[in-house]
Amino acid sequence: MRVAAALPRPKFKLPRQGWAPIVAVLLIAGLIAAVVIEPTTQLIQQRERIEGMSSELDELTTTNQALEDRIDRLQDPDYLEQEAREVGLVRPGETAYVVMPPGKKARLAKLAKLRAKIPPPAPPEPTFIDHLMEFMGL
Repeated sequence: MRVAAALPRPKFKLPRQGWAPIVAVLLIAGLIAAVVIEPTTQLIQQRERIEGMSSELDELTTTNQALEDRIDRLQDPDYLEQEAREVGLVRPGETAYVVMPPGKKARLAKLAKLRAKIPPPAPPEPTFIDHLMEFMGL
């Protein structure tokens, strides 16, 4: 009795053409996957661009609103007068006064008064070494 005849035969047989049909099926599946993946990645990139542009649009809208508010303020004569006075302009017939900071001598005198009011710092606490030296009589 032969040993090979006693073993059951496998039910799966390779096709007689070899691996060609399997390779063809895998290539077709890869081609289909490539055709599906490319538009999907483009769609994802477009969504990211749209999100970025939407946030940029929001920023520009906010900036635009701020500029429109500034235009409205600049149309107001009271606001214009306030801005002009801040840069030192006066109306015709008004007298302009410029307040100067105190001179160097006045600042030094004020600083000396402030220093006179500050008490001198307390002497530092003696350290362990100082106590030891005192104990030893040195």
